[in-house]
Amino acid sequence: MKRSFILAGCAALALTLGACGDTNSSDASDDLLSSAGNSEKSSSSKAEESSSSMKREIPEGARVATLDDLERNMELSGFFGGKAYLATGTKLGLFSIWVPDTAWIAAPSDFKDGVIDFSQASIAAIDAKGVVDSMKALVAKNSGRSIGFIVNDEDQLQYTLDGKTYKDVKEASVKTSSSIISKGEDLAGKKLECKQDSSAKEIYSFYDGRYIVENKGEKDNTWSAGYYDIHRGKLLLRPIFFTAALPSLFTASVSSEYGIEFSTGKSLSCKTSDLEYEKISAKDLAQEWDVSVDGLDWMLDLKKDKTFELEAYKGVEGKELKKGTWDVYGDNLMLKVTGCLNTDCTTSVKGVVSDLDPKKGFKYAHGDTDKPNIPKEWEVPMYE
Repeated sequence: MKRSFILAGCAALALTLGACGDTNSSDASDDLLSSAGNSEKSSSSKAEESSSSMKREIPEGARVATLDDLERNMELSGFFGGKAYLATGTKLGLFSIWVPDTAWIAAPSDFKDGVIDFSQASIAAIDAKGVVDSMKALVAKNSGRSIGFIVNDEDQLQYTLDGKTYKDVKEASVKTSSSIISKGEDLAGKKLECKQDSSAKEIYSFYDGRYIVENKGEKDNTWSAGYYDIHRGKLLLRPIFFTAALPSLFTASVSSEYGIEFSTGKSLSCKTSDLEYEKISAKDLAQEWDVSVDGLDWMLDLKKDKTFELEAYKGVEGKELKKGTWDVYGDNLMLKVTGCLNTDCTTSVKGVVSDLDPKKGFKYAHGDTDKPNIPKEWEVPMYE
């Protein structure tokens, strides 16, 4: 049974760790729907509120779109008063919107209720105005923006930005090249060991729609992990977990020989091999675990909504408390700490899970060095 965390220092839990290196703008102009009034809307409609809190008026005879309704590449007519493209790639949670040669947005989203939300979206843009300001407004922190999709009574896929006005979505084509990897699926299960110079090494591990990169220098070792896919010939890396400040979106091209060239001009020469791991089920991890070690009673609650609580007690005295979000990438359990008892706590933790038995326990080979240290073996709690 959980105990209340009784400690005078609990006010420290208000600490929130924001994303580092975020390129999003919060003061961009809001002209996303400059031509929205040009489209028709059914006079008979029903209202629906999606997971992203967008209140939509669903036209009579229409239905909420599913991932199966989305093509790999699509054109959004009338977007930003002009034309933009939506890419879905592997359909494993990363979407992107492109105004070619101008700007592009990468948005991790579960597409629940046919909605792409922009709560974790990031933008990359060429130095331009107008449409770039509109795209920045779309992904601005706390903008509350999202795109909802339906299939109308004529079997036409449509989208809405305001929840009321719907515009057509058309299938689009993108030219490919035999010298460039054009599908994210072709990187899944690959490990790339890359070098830019003799002193630094970057090791990329690609899972199904997720990646981990370890940066190994002469002095410091850091890592980051998040969503990846290849859209419109470009590798998009959107970090979610990280141990050092970094941009919130990376864009690159991957050659057929697995060389990586970033849009910043940085180039990496890589050697590739198969990534060997035993896939771990997040569903099996989503429960409460505990263990007693070194005089401390620990509790780890991995909730189904992908939030977690980690607590440690010595008797009734609280010694550790961390809260945040979690996920599984391949065989790695990832923890992102958004609140903690000690203000200098590690912001992200990763480690390989093994010997997982949802009725018994699991081993967690992590590299976190915080004190007290997170246990590396966990058990299912016992109750009378």
